[in-house]
Amino acid sequence: MSGYTIVDHIQIENHISFIRIDPTDISLTLRNILVSFNDLSWIRQFDDEYQRVSYQVRARKTADHIANFIIKAKADKITSSSAEYVVSELARQTIVEKLNYLDIPLAELFKKNIILNPGFDFYTRNLNEILLFGEAKYVAKQSAFGRSLEQIIRFANQQQDISDLNDIKDFFCKNSMNNCVKGHKGYIAAFSAKATPTDQLIKSIKRNKHFVDASKYKELICVAVNL
Repeated sequence: MSGYTIVDHIQIENHISFIRIDPTDISLTLRNILVSFNDLSWIRQFDDEYQRVSYQVRARKTADHIANFIIKAKADKITSSSAEYVVSELARQTIVEKLNYLDIPLAELFKKNIILNPGFDFYTRNLNEILLFGEAKYVAKQSAFGRSLEQIIRFANQQQDISDLNDIKDFFCKNSMNNCVKGHKGYIAAFSAKATPTDQLIKSIKRNKHFVDASKYKELICVAVNL
């Protein structure tokens, strides 16, 4: 995906990393995200026809909804409705391309709800067969890392990640699923960020109590998107 650059990639600890993304061309970024939502080629990976047909129906409904009501084909600016999709998709794409983690589509394309999905926003698997659960947040007037981290810990305490396993089982190997059940899992906090310099932003994140809780897991990635 083009229309953005990675401006920072910092290792905070061995298992904690910080990535900062700058969308360099908003209109191009939005067009590419729309293309990504409409690219249903991932469905071909499934062997059984019933899986392909079922995912086709779910994904098409969501993609159509996003194209018709959230991100228009000629959109040239971020709106309150599209911003969280931008944060989610840029974070997901960056982790797939930069870290070579597993590439699966955003959750809304394959889970039951068309919109307002109550679980995590996106998922991936690292090179050690550890599942990572991603949560994206956008706030117009301040950096949104606090909200993203708070939701991650709330979902972890509610075992939302374990509940989501039945929805994502077609995408992941059994070993990574079993690792998750045993508590070997990680999280991705994706969030909108303002003009705060990276060093100050990281200091603020490290003081956040939910960051401290999230850092106890196998991997934590913080992805700041300059919106």
